[in-house]
Amino acid sequence: MSPPASLRLATLGALALLAFLIPCLPRAAHADTHTTVSLTFDDGIKDQFTNARPLLQSHGMHGTFYIISGQTNLSGYMSKDDISALAADGDEIGGHTVDHPDLTTLSSDDVKREICNDRVTLLNWGFTVKNFAYPFGSANASVEQAAAYCGYNSARTVGGVVSPGSCDGCGYAETIPPADPYYTQTPDSIQTSTSLTQMKGLVTQAEQHGGGWVQLVIHHVCDGCDNQYAVSPSELSDFLDWLAPRSAAGTVVRTVDQVIGGTLKPGVNGPPLNPPTSGNLVQNPSLENAVGSVPRCFQYGGYGTNTFAWTRSTDAHTGSYSQKLAVTAWTSGDRKLVTTQDANTCAPVATPGHTYTSSIWYKGSWAAGVEVKLTLYYRTTAGTWVYWTSGPAVPATTTWTSTPAFTSPPAPAGATGLSVGLSLAGTGTIYTDDYNVTDTANP
Repeated sequence: MSPPASLRLATLGALALLAFLIPCLPRAAHADTHTTVSLTFDDGIKDQFTNARPLLQSHGMHGTFYIISGQTNLSGYMSKDDISALAADGDEIGGHTVDHPDLTTLSSDDVKREICNDRVTLLNWGFTVKNFAYPFGSANASVEQAAAYCGYNSARTVGGVVSPGSCDGCGYAETIPPADPYYTQTPDSIQTSTSLTQMKGLVTQAEQHGGGWVQLVIHHVCDGCDNQYAVSPSELSDFLDWLAPRSAAGTVVRTVDQVIGGTLKPGVNGPPLNPPTSGNLVQNPSLENAVGSVPRCFQYGGYGTNTFAWTRSTDAHTGSYSQKLAVTAWTSGDRKLVTTQDANTCAPVATPGHTYTSSIWYKGSWAAGVEVKLTLYYRTTAGTWVYWTSGPAVPATTTWTSTPAFTSPPAPAGATGLSVGLSLAGTGTIYTDDYNVTDTANP
């Protein structure tokens, strides 16, 4: 998802930063004086397929769908069959990384693994993948270089094109061709607060100031969905009704590939990994290193309807830190801190047929009947993470205690990575520390 522009300033490149800080900075004349609109959809969300696809079909238009390969087939995301149907319609399939991280926070090798391996997966699935979108619109010079290295013809940020009503000479549209094809600029993402009038204005301001390229960034397409980055199907339909006849005056809808062009380049694999293969496979197991309040190589997990809060606590089993979770209201689902579910940058590598023994130190309090369990996931060859198995429920305790060592069944065929956490399915408070996963074949 794309955060507000104020949260992206630190990660925008120099051109986009100037566009925000000096909003009346003149931009170069457009090489193409017509206006081209690209309808782009980020993340491969299921409601895009359900609600946007029929609207594109009924209006004779095509979009560009940027896919997170590691989320494909998961709940709330498109399946491979959905993506294939879009491609068969004539829609473009683009890349959006394996796991949707902020690429500016990763090492150079990790950036290439996220961008390159995502593209290789999509190519192997049979899609023509030529263009890329940075998660959160976040990129810098080295990330741009990685996008080019991985074989993309262009890469898109979010922002850098002003909203309607700004001064004459501002960045009302991206140029065609773009000044930097690996940092193409857009208006901010469409949100629930974006009116139909404002959506129209993003096009008409370009038409009135020399034309150019307007890439509209869309996430959820749904009614009443609990997400800031959403447009209702009816509003999107009304916008496409308004947009379609403008082709008579030279405003056309094109996919990103139709604007950028270029040949399909071969896939390039990211650098190989050298993760631990024996002993404790969890990286940063005692939670000592963190990015903000989230321990490195860990992520917050959970689902369902519940109210919760995370705290980086100094009440630790070993070292200086643990992680505290408080669930104050619960209707369904659970919450848990799990080892990062990525393309094996952090996640332990799984070997099909091997069994794995896990344990986590914990303490906390919860009511009778609330289940707290070790929960394991594995990553498939397609890059998706799926639930695998759970250990037995553990009792509440006010002193630091290790969960009983839980040995998994043999890893399924095609398993490539592991993730483990301690799930809290109800109201209560739990502290966790010192995560441990060992391969029983390589203890």
